[in-house]
Amino acid sequence: MKKKKGFLIMGFMITYSLLIIHCLALGQIYSAKLASVNFFSSSPLENVDATNKSVQSILNTSAKTVAFIVPIRGFKFKDDLMEEHFNEKYLESDKYPNATYSGRINEDVDLSKDGTYQVTSTGKLTMHGVEQHVTQKGTAIVKNGEISVQSKFPIAIKDFNITIPKLLFQNIADTVAVTVNIVYQNFKK
Repeated sequence: MKKKKGFLIMGFMITYSLLIIHCLALGQIYSAKLASVNFFSSSPLENVDATNKSVQSILNTSAKTVAFIVPIRGFKFKDDLMEEHFNEKYLESDKYPNATYSGRINEDVDLSKDGTYQVTSTGKLTMHGVEQHVTQKGTAIVKNGEISVQSKFPIAIKDFNITIPKLLFQNIADTVAVTVNIVYQNFKK
């Protein structure tokens, strides 16, 4: 098990390093100083709520690109059994260790100037081995050189081939609410 975890960590670090190298060649780069992804599922029997603070992200304001890597095992639940089922039965995190997003900001906004901007990003979200083309709305707040981004959007679990056993279908909603909060800082080479 330790060997498998070591390979997963090494794969994550290589992917993140390639993202940084790619972005550095393209312009003004910001990296995540603080980042979290939360998901919430409401159902008749119980609510499922988890937060991941192991998120890595790069924002290139010149090229208007953004990329995320979300380690699936980074989601923390209040209930250990729920966390175990999430990793082993639903998201199969040993087989699919990361969710990723790579996209472009659609609007022409100047994120070097303080202000609040409504933005959308269009790109590829990959989770559970399935790639989906998505467009999501968000708010970017620029203050004193830091860029904060917040976004909230639904994800239909069937779109990513995540199946819920019939015995548990009342425990998990068909759609989960995902909330992303990131504070970017200028990337120091």
